[in-house]
Amino acid sequence: MLIPRGDDTYRRAIAHYQRTRQLVAASFASDDDQTMFMQAEAMFRYRFAPHRSRGALFAELLASATDLPMLEAVAGSLDLFALRLKTNDGAIQIWESLLDRSPTTPLRALALYRLGWAYRNHTVTGFVGSTDVVFDALGREFPGSQLAQLGLAAKHSPHKSPTTATAWSILPGAGQIYAGETRNGLVRLGIAVAATTAVIVPSVIAYQRNNLSFGGDWPLLLTGIAGATVLAVDYTNSYNDALRAVLEFNERSERAFEDEHPDAP
Repeated sequence: MLIPRGDDTYRRAIAHYQRTRQLVAASFASDDDQTMFMQAEAMFRYRFAPHRSRGALFAELLASATDLPMLEAVAGSLDLFALRLKTNDGAIQIWESLLDRSPTTPLRALALYRLGWAYRNHTVTGFVGSTDVVFDALGREFPGSQLAQLGLAAKHSPHKSPTTATAWSILPGAGQIYAGETRNGLVRLGIAVAATTAVIVPSVIAYQRNNLSFGGDWPLLLTGIAGATVLAVDYTNSYNDALRAVLEFNERSERAFEDEHPDAP
């Protein structure tokens, strides 16, 4: 459950957090504005190398197969990666609240810049902004500034949308293909096709037979149930994994951008 000491992703996140803390302290913003900004920054920088325990994976598979609320709760409690997905939404909520309460805060430009990145991974509906809207506002309100130039470059850097991945996940594996994990997606798609076949073929055979008996036709029932179970597990697991793939794609893109722009906050 703990973050390993040698986790390079976490170390890099801490280094960026420290740089941002210095920038915020030098902004001469009010103490309340600085506190709110750094609270959001801490959530935005909540990163570590992704890993899932066997227990969490087994619990998720079992919950998908049985659809029992108790097992779903257990699976959620063991999955730290699901927590990572939500921290971007928490950061967005606080930064947007900061800008609403203090529209002229000295931290406005930096908050808009951060929001532009955070919106790429948001999963909660109801926020008024988006990546393009925020980066455009940054360029419009602070023309010629370093952050505006960085925002313009960041706007055109590659990224994937969790919403689009969710929509594609109506077909197991399509979300992974959209996020650039083609092999992963094709495997999941193949499992879905095989499971669907295991449901349809016994159903057609049973429909065509005139006299059915449990003693003679139980293999059809067993095959259909097994296919439906595997399909349910594949759907649920593929949906969650697609969000993971999008988050990792966007964080790799952000990391590459920061490597190309070492002056970026």
